Order: sequence, then structure tokens, then C-alpha cells
Amino acid sequence: MIKKIFKWILIFLVSLIILIGIGDFLWINLPKLSARKNISDIEDYGKAVSEINLDDNIEVVGLGEATHGNADFQDLKLEVLKTLVEKNNLKNFAIEADFGEGMIINNYIHGNKRDENISRIFSFNIYHTKNMNDLINYMFDYNQKAKDEDKLSFYGFDMQDPEKSIELILDFCKENNILQEKDLQKDFSFIKDKKFKISKIIKDKEDLLLEIKAYADTLSSSKAKIVSRAITNVLDSVKYYELDFNDYTKANNVRDELMAGNVKWISDFEKAKGNKMLLISGHNGHIAKSEKFYEPMGSHLKKIFGEKYFIIGTDFYKGIVNINEVGPDSKRSNHVFVSADPLAYSARKFKGKYYLDFTKVKDGETFDLINKEINMVSLGEAYSPLMKFMPRSYRIKEVPKDLYDGMIFVYYAKPIAVND
Repeated sequence: MIKKIFKWILIFLVSLIILIGIGDFLWINLPKLSARKNISDIEDYGKAVSEINLDDNIEVVGLGEATHGNADFQDLKLEVLKTLVEKNNLKNFAIEADFGEGMIINNYIHGNKRDENISRIFSFNIYHTKNMNDLINYMFDYNQKAKDEDKLSFYGFDMQDPEKSIELILDFCKENNILQEKDLQKDFSFIKDKKFKISKIIKDKEDLLLEIKAYADTLSSSKAKIVSRAITNVLDSVKYYELDFNDYTKANNVRDELMAGNVKWISDFEKAKGNKMLLISGHNGHIAKSEKFYEPMGSHLKKIFGEKYFIIGTDFYKGIVNINEVGPDSKRSNHVFVSADPLAYSARKFKGKYYLDFTKVKDGETFDLINKEINMVSLGEAYSPLMKFMPRSYRIKEVPKDLYDGMIFVYYAKPIAVND
């Protein structure tokens, strides 16, 4: 009797495991199959990236990336930049990197000494790639031939790594003989220690930084204005690192609002020089109009710029993503993901890549898809093997038009190759 009971329990458990396995297989794979559909009118609207055509009233263009770990999205930065330089007289580009790091890159592209590995300046190793070196050196080469008034400029709009900003501030103080009697190099020598606590040590220097800022604000030069903004970013980094990062929503709310403030400053600074349009690039989750768990930078920019902020998101159907693994080593590795996005699947009709301007799409099947919830990929910088069994951890179900004004779709996305 006991053997029979045990046998039936065993059969039940094995059957349950099999059913769970089948269920998980279907949960993961059915969306992939349902996305493999023919969209009857997609070829009426899909365009090459070089055919992006923006209205003259646009002041800020947001270019997103569904992941930080795909070479295709880094290449798109350069492709869109070139297109807007040629067609819209674009002069300015800003990236999801620290403000001070952006200014060092800007000084480089306005110089005359070429560096094939200039991307090492960035703290984020996702940018230590040939793709990013190619983008920066396109701007460098362009500036070698351009008139002063036509030269391109490079910015960062993040505030998480203030060390390079402090270096710029110290150089400015030395050049202008500001507070040199206080031995500023010694006061800020802690920046050479990679383990220093931003929220503690920099906060102790707040009065000193504000004193330098007050002096810079009395000057009218562009360099003084940039240094003043760099000081603001250093102090903003303190606000950010004082937060409890276990509160995901608050930490992202603060960071994205501060990044939006930087974009506004960069736009105003360049408009004062007669440069109307700014291209910014960051993760889809930052540049979008909305996000489920926090208010993204794009939402703030929509409030500031209204219809003058045009957002281009990105997605792939299938991709090998280079991503940080969760764990003490935090090493990068490549993993396969499928978005189950029917619009991205249609990139096969356009030699693997196309641009879709939502504002130009009228009634039809494409119109229906951009106005209803569909699967799209959204990956940050943390990978766990459990994600393979939990597609909701990397697939979001959103209405494309609620997030973006257009999108660029890639059928198969390749991983970045980090130089480090």
C-alpha cells in the first residue's frame, strides 16, 4: 500500500515537473513564434536610417539603446549623428557619461593629436570599444576640416563619476590663479584614490567648490561657464550617492532628473552660440517619455521641450548581448536574448535594419502595432542565469508610441567587444 502511494506521488511529481517544463518552454517560445509575422504595410513606412527626416522645430533628439551591450546600437549613434550633421546642420552630441569626461573628449576633438583609443577616458567600460572610438574620431576628423563656427562638440550628461570634472576645475583654478594659496591640488588629492567615498569626502569640500563656482560665475568665457556647470555636477553626484540605492525608484528618479537638467543646460549653452539642435544618446529607459517604475529623463525633457524633443528608441529581434554577470567578479559575458518584437522581426525585409517614424504612420497593420502593447527587449547591466527562465525580466510589454516618436529596429544584434 505504501509502495503504491509512493509510486503515485512520484508519478505526480514527475508529471508536475514535466508540465512546468512544457509551460515554461511555451511561455518563453510562443511569443517568439507569434512575433514572426508578415506586417502587410510595413514596407510602406520603413526607411533607411540615412532617410531620417526631422522637422525644423526639433531642438533635442533622443536616441535610445535597448541594451548597452550591443555593437549595433553603438554604431547607430554614429550613423544617426552623421545623418543629422549632413541634413540638419547638427553640431552637438551628448552621451550617457559623466559631464567632465564629456568635456575631456570635447577638448580632444577640438585638438590636433589623434588617439585611436580615446574611449578609455570613460568610466563606463561599455564605451571602451572600437565603435565608440570610431564615433569620437569621426568628430575629430570632421573638426580638422571645419571652420571654427561649424565644428562639432561632445558632452556627457551624467554625474556618477565626478573625478574628471574635479580635474577640469583644478586646471581652471591654476590657469586663473584662483585660491592657489589654499593648495587645491592637496585638498582634492583624494580623487586619485579609486575607493574614495563621493558622498562623504566631496561633501566636506562643498564650501570650497562653491567659492570656486562664485568666481567662475563672474567670468563670461565659455570655459568659465563649463567649469561652473562641472562644479554643479560634482555637487549633484553627492546628492545622488547620498541616496539609499535599495530604493530603486527614488535613486533613478533623482538621477534622471539631474541628467535632464544637464541636457537642458547643454541645449541652452549651445543655442546661445547659434546651434539649435542637440543629439543625445542613452538607454531606452532614460530617453523614453515614460517608464513603469520611475520618471525617466525623457519625461522631464518632454515637459521642458514639448514637441521639440523627438525620441527614437531601438530594439532587436534576436541579439547576443555583452552584459555584466551578477556576482562578486561582475565579469562581462555574452548571452542570447530574443525580444519577440514583431516590428523588429520585420527588419528582415530591410536587409536587417530600418527606421520607422511613428508620426508618419497612418491607418493599417503597422499603425495598430505601434499603438498597442507589444514585446520589446529592455536590458540593463546585470545578468543572472534565472533570466533565461523569466522572459519578463528582459522583455517589457509596452505601447511603442507611448514611449517614442519613432524607432530603429535591428533583426540580429551583435555584442560589443570591450577593449579592457
